[in-house]
Amino acid sequence: MNIVNIDYEAGTVQSDFFNWEIVSNNNNKFLLLQREEKGHFHAAEADVKMKQIWEVKEISYRGPDGDTFFYDEETGIVQV
Repeated sequence: MNIVNIDYEAGTVQSDFFNWEIVSNNNNKFLLLQREEKGHFHAAEADVKMKQIWEVKEISYRGPDGDTFFYDEETGIVQV
């Protein structure tokens, strides 16, 4: 998916088809995103420079302070 707009103040990203919530921002280079649809959460990782979003089933994202995140479709993304 392509990134259409990023609003860092509101913590949102608009892609071609969806609006995403920013869960973690790694120096405005990489973003960890989530959205809820029909009671289930979806996770994605974004490369800001490439303006691309990849929806993922497992997270391989590390936060800027070495944070670790866990993703579950029922509860969303949780910082561990």
